[in-house]
Amino acid sequence: MSAYALKAYRSTDLHSRCEQSSKRDLVIMMYDGAIDAIRLAREYALRQEKRAASASSSRAMTILTALRETLDLQGGGPVAAHLNDFYQFLIRRLVRAGATGSTDDLADCQDLLSQVREAWAVINPAVAGEVNRRMFVVYS
Repeated sequence: MSAYALKAYRSTDLHSRCEQSSKRDLVIMMYDGAIDAIRLAREYALRQEKRAASASSSRAMTILTALRETLDLQGGGPVAAHLNDFYQFLIRRLVRAGATGSTDDLADCQDLLSQVREAWAVINPAVAGEVNRRMFVVYS
């Protein structure tokens, strides 16, 4: 399969999964994307491939920024506020990793985000609707 065809397939598959997913599942998918981008950034940094590491870190920061933008800070209470702080913290660490070349910062970001991702994954889908209503801006 050509690289172009593979990219088109992945794009179509992702679009299809997004349309059929709950908000909880979309958050988990975004976490997976950010975790994967951080993992790649770390692998590239270990191989001294600075341009590729920077691109992967930028992708992770874009996803984290998108996660921040979905939070309803007025109605979401302390959980939304803590998630906002957490995402900002991760973005700062990723920027620092890019400036210093620290693979330790990347490893920490990957580990912390993986732990939060696992917490989201164990949320019971029956109560996920309430979590979504209370923490995220709902666009109609």
